Amino acid sequence: MPDVKVVMIDTSVLLRIVGIDGEAELKEVLSEFEARRALGERFIIPVTAIVETGNRIATSSGDRRKHASQLVKIIEAARSNTPPWIIRAVDWNEEFLDALVAGDSTGSTLEDLIGSGRMGTGDVAVLVERDQFRAQTAYAAVEVWSLDAELRAHGSAS
Repeated sequence: MPDVKVVMIDTSVLLRIVGIDGEAELKEVLSEFEARRALGERFIIPVTAIVETGNRIATSSGDRRKHASQLVKIIEAARSNTPPWIIRAVDWNEEFLDALVAGDSTGSTLEDLIGSGRMGTGDVAVLVERDQFRAQTAYAAVEVWSLDAELRAHGSAS
């Protein structure tokens, strides 16, 4: 699978797909998703993005049931492990936590990233998940699709 690009969908993108935080950007995000899909890109929803999106839906003032239903449909589609989705098992083990605390590939520790307000734990966890996936597979290109500028700066790995 060296020629296939794998894209991890960050919370900022997933929120828009389910209609939370930027309904106006929904068409743009869905259009980009379809364009990437047409190019043969494969998608992973990191565990962090699922958890953060579900938490946002639960505390939102909008139509929580509608947004929850949309999130569950996306999870079910990803769980099917058919294109464009890839299932990724994640172990929150010592190796994962060591990389998380070290700040993964950012060049800063988690403490510095959180303390400076540059990135949160969820963003760094997505990078750890991306880097572990890349190390454990033969995919040539793995990136994080995010609307967050700081995460996007660290989002490419190929």
